[in-house]
Amino acid sequence: MTRDVKNNTFHNKEYLTTLDLFAGIGGFALGLEETGLFKTTCFVENEPYCQAVLKHHWPHVPVLGDVYDVRGRDLPEPHPDVLVGGFPCQPYSHAGKQHAQSDPRDLWPEMFRLVRECRPTWVVGENVVGLVQLGLDRVLSDPESEGY
Repeated sequence: MTRDVKNNTFHNKEYLTTLDLFAGIGGFALGLEETGLFKTTCFVENEPYCQAVLKHHWPHVPVLGDVYDVRGRDLPEPHPDVLVGGFPCQPYSHAGKQHAQSDPRDLWPEMFRLVRECRPTWVVGENVVGLVQLGLDRVLSDPESEGY
């Protein structure tokens, strides 16, 4: 995809669609949509309070619950141009026990599974600096194994 700066479009599209994983209260969506270049088409968030905030601010955008239960086929069509997610940081944080992949809160594999199922053009991930030592190789090599 290329952007036509003069007309603010992407190959006959007004905006890029996003799937927001581990959405919290919508920080990624708010920032991306504020640019005028992105539109969130679906959230995945398990926390009830955060779901309520998302539904309040984005009443027409589906909010799916537990990432373990979400499949690519569950998502609105067409699949997203961009998959964004700040997968949980506790497994990698210097403030925690740093169990990385052995921590049950390590949800990178679920994010990567949805990358494989949705095949977005771009993937944007966010995490703490501890990920560099404890899991960055996997977070880089997994998408590379799928041609990213």
